[in-house]
Amino acid sequence: MSDARAGAAAIAALSIASATMFMIPYSTQAIIPAIGRGLDVGPAVTGLTITVVVVGIGVGAWLMGPLSDRIGRRAVMAGSCALLVVPTALIAFVPGIWTLLALRGLQGLLLPGLLTVATAYIYEAFPSRRVPTVVGVYTSALVLGGFLGRTIPALLVDPLGWRDALAVLAVPVFVSAVLIRLLLPEAPPPPKARSPLRALRAHVANTPILLNALAAGTTFFAFVGLFSVLAYRLESSVFGLDATQVGAFYIVWLVGALAPVAVRIAGRHGPRRVLPVFPVVAAVGLAAACLPSLPLMVVGMMVLAGSLFFMVGVAQLLVPLLTLRDRGSAMSLHLTIYYLVGSLGPFAMGWAWSASGWTGAVALAFAALAVALGLTVLLRRSAPGSETGPMLS
Repeated sequence: MSDARAGAAAIAALSIASATMFMIPYSTQAIIPAIGRGLDVGPAVTGLTITVVVVGIGVGAWLMGPLSDRIGRRAVMAGSCALLVVPTALIAFVPGIWTLLALRGLQGLLLPGLLTVATAYIYEAFPSRRVPTVVGVYTSALVLGGFLGRTIPALLVDPLGWRDALAVLAVPVFVSAVLIRLLLPEAPPPPKARSPLRALRAHVANTPILLNALAAGTTFFAFVGLFSVLAYRLESSVFGLDATQVGAFYIVWLVGALAPVAVRIAGRHGPRRVLPVFPVVAAVGLAAACLPSLPLMVVGMMVLAGSLFFMVGVAQLLVPLLTLRDRGSAMSLHLTIYYLVGSLGPFAMGWAWSASGWTGAVALAFAALAVALGLTVLLRRSAPGSETGPMLS
C-alpha cells in the first residue's frame, strides 16, 4: 500500500470513528422532553443526561491522555471505542433516571480515549504541513457526529421509543472500533513521558494553555446550554414544532463542516490571532436568535454553532503548539477544563429557562460569550510558556 493510500485510509478511519463517538455526548439533547415525560422528571434533571457525560469526559481525559503517552495513541483509541459499545447498548434496558445517568457517565469516561488522544495522534502521525488540514477534517467529523447524534434519536424516538433510539448508536461505535484497529497505523512514539503529576504541574504553569481551555469552555457553556433548552423553545407556542421537526432543526450543525477553512486560516495567521473573532460572531448569531422568527432562529443558531465549532478546531490546533512534551496530558487538561466548564451549561440554562424562559437563557449565554472574548484577548497578549513549540503567534 502506498504512503498516499495509507494516509487516506488513516484519515478515513479517524474521521469515521470521531464522528461516531461524538454522536454519543449529545444524543439525548433533541429528545430531552421525551425522556423527561418517560421518566417523569423536569428540564433541569433531564439536562443532567448531558452534564454527566461532559463531567465524565473531563474525568476520563486524565485516564486516557496520560495512558496514551505511555502505551500509544492507537491502542487507547481502539480500546476505548470497543468498550463504549457496552454502556451504549445497555441504555435499552434502563429502568429509571439514575441508571440512565450512570450509563451516560460511563460513556463520558470512555469518550476521551479518542477525543483526548486524536489531536496528539495527528501531530505525531502526519507531516507538519498536513496537520492543520487533518485537524480541520477531524473537527468536521465531530460536527457531523454531533448532528447525527441529535437527529438519529429524534427520528427514531417515535417508532422505537427513546431507550432504543439511544441504544442503536452502539452499532456504529462497534464498526468504528474495528476500523481503528484495521486502518489506523501506529504513530511514532512520543518523547518519554513524565509522571502525570509533573506533567500536570508543567501544564498548569503554562498560562496560555489555561486561557485557551477556559475561552473554549465558556463558549461551549453558552452553546451546549442553549441547545439543551432549544427543544423547549421550538416546541413552545412561539414556533409549535413537533419532536421530528426539532430533530431536523439540528441540521444547523452542518455549518461546522466549514471548520477546516477556519483551521487552515489559523494555521497560516496564528491561532491566537484568530480566536477572538469567534465569540463576537457567536454573539451576533445569538442576537438574531432572540427574535420570534423561525428563519432568524435558524440563521442565528447556525452562526452560533459555526462559531463554536471553528473555535473548537482552532483551540485544539493550538494545544500541541503550546507544549513539546506530554501532549496527551496537555490535551487532557484542555478537555477537562473545556468540558467541566461546558458541563454547567445544560443545568444552568435549564434553571434559567425555568426562571425566565428563553430571555433568561439568552442573557446567560451573552454573559458567557463576553467572558470568552476577554479570555481570548488575554491569550493573544500572554507570553508563551517555557516548553512551547513553534507557530504561536
